[in-house]
Amino acid sequence: MTSTLVIYGSNYGYTRTYAEWIAEDTHGRAVAADQVGAAEVDAADVVVIGASDYAGKLTAADRIRDLAANLREKKVAYFTVSFSGDVSQPSDKLDGVLAKNLGEAYHDGAPTGHFRGGMDYSQLSRAHKTAMMGVRTFLKSKPNKSETDLQMIECYGGSADYRDRASIAPLVSAIKAL
Repeated sequence: MTSTLVIYGSNYGYTRTYAEWIAEDTHGRAVAADQVGAAEVDAADVVVIGASDYAGKLTAADRIRDLAANLREKKVAYFTVSFSGDVSQPSDKLDGVLAKNLGEAYHDGAPTGHFRGGMDYSQLSRAHKTAMMGVRTFLKSKPNKSETDLQMIECYGGSADYRDRASIAPLVSAIKAL
């Protein structure tokens, strides 16, 4: 049986949830990026890497780049989790975010998925709350707001959760086909 290791970086739990779902559906194991060792990567047949996307910066990208040599010959797949997922941005643009952040740890052409997370304002760090003030001001002044722009404005100060287990099915199928 193929062994699948799902490595993830998550600040508020949305990416961890997707990592656990993907691990369950591929009969693998999910491990936080700051807890995974090179030996675990070496032992896996397939490695799936997931990260939260905060305005183009991926959580745990530094740790994943540290594992680039261990990933070189591996079958890999990637996913990101953000407030809007691929609803407001095309997948190829989000794949570019992966490539930019992960450098040599990114394998062009590998399966990818970009999923919606959420936001619970009460759980945000001070830095993220401060950033959200600027985002909200920008979005409110934007003339042609997308669906996710409106949702982000609406949930400011509160919470919203867009996690959807069914959305992982295409990526899980691609992972199983590796």
